[in-house]
Amino acid sequence: MPTTIASLFDPGALAIVAIGTMLACAARCGLRAFAEAWLAAAALMRRSFDAEANRRALAMALSTIRLDGPYRADPVPPPDRTLALMLERFLKLGGIDALHSTLREERAVAATRRLSAAQVFVTAGDLAPVFGLIGTLYALTQLEPVAGADATRLTVAAMATAVHSTLYGALLAHLLFYPLANAIERRGLAEDQGRDALADWFVDQISIIASSAQSRRPVLRGLGVRGPAAAPGGPAVAAGAARHHCPAGPGP
Repeated sequence: MPTTIASLFDPGALAIVAIGTMLACAARCGLRAFAEAWLAAAALMRRSFDAEANRRALAMALSTIRLDGPYRADPVPPPDRTLALMLERFLKLGGIDALHSTLREERAVAATRRLSAAQVFVTAGDLAPVFGLIGTLYALTQLEPVAGADATRLTVAAMATAVHSTLYGALLAHLLFYPLANAIERRGLAEDQGRDALADWFVDQISIIASSAQSRRPVLRGLGVRGPAAAPGGPAVAAGAARHHCPAGPGP
């Protein structure tokens, strides 16, 4: 078994397929998109969206906003970048519309990046079998009309490289590039769902806080009225007090 596995490894064929696929993919998609796709693939190794940590941070922010108001509150931002930006814009602009617009903008940006990264790996998956075929053709060109025992050895080596090139192209496409594209899509959709659920909950809580603050304003305004009608004893007492303090006029 180890001998069989070792016989499947051909450094030359692997280099032709892998390097050729990478270069062609970078040329077709662009260096920036190519680099961002590999960064997105590396991010799959890290922990995904932490809903619990972000919920705790948003709950603490709500408590601070409820106590100090949106303009004086200075809460700790949540770990997620989108939720932190949403909270920051709300504290600066102080409106529910700012929350919704931030969510729409960040969701569109995340979707664009996710689709771009996935498309890069789909392109690489399409190109890998092509370079497997190129490796096969290159191996066949190494066949030379040599007589003697070397002819058999060279023919077997060239045919092995040809078969390995085709094999590597198929394996890279279906075991690396296509799975990476699907994994990036799945991770992004799962994070969007968790982020949207927390954002909707935060918007509902902010709406409740705003409605509660607005319902208290008329009461506070009414308590602040100081006029004759608000004097102790009613209008009559107030009028009597006014007559009592009037300066006396000249006698008859």
